[in-house]
Amino acid sequence: MNTSELQQLKMAWLAAEEAGDKQAQVALLHDHPVAQDALIDFIAAYHVTAPVEETSVLPLTQRAYVTALERVFGDALVAANLRELRTKRGLSLVQAARGLRLGVDVWKKFEDGVIELVSLSERQLERLAQFFEVSGEQFGRLLNSSQTVMTLNRRQTARAARSSEQASKKQSFTEAIEKSTMSKEEKREWLA
Repeated sequence: MNTSELQQLKMAWLAAEEAGDKQAQVALLHDHPVAQDALIDFIAAYHVTAPVEETSVLPLTQRAYVTALERVFGDALVAANLRELRTKRGLSLVQAARGLRLGVDVWKKFEDGVIELVSLSERQLERLAQFFEVSGEQFGRLLNSSQTVMTLNRRQTARAARSSEQASKKQSFTEAIEKSTMSKEEKREWLA
């Protein structure tokens, strides 16, 4: 089956989906056994990438969703936050920062959810997403679901505790870059 015919089948399936005609969708699969594998892959991808309503999802629900996707697609596809995405790509914190030409301190702020998504330009967001081979929207969702891991240190002074609280406040990407230990060239590259 050539690409044009497969494209027409996909469009017919989408039209049936939009019309809510499940019988037509099943008929397409039955009537075209040669294209069945390609159509099934297309249908699965369609459902996985379908837009999700922007609602607050409980962490338990989010973990259940991730577990379900991992069971279906394997764990290489799914991540709950940026730290998990990095580790699933087999990268250390330093490797990810170097690959992105960011300071380790800046990438750590991404993983801790300190950097505000709205402070990223579209170009910056796409560059970050492209490095991890995800869409900009997916990267944004992972950034929003990344949170600072709070650690308790009984020996920590009250002043140090306040200082760490201030450090974990939200920050713009520009501010994080400016405060970073990155080279001037790397800073210019990201802020240009």
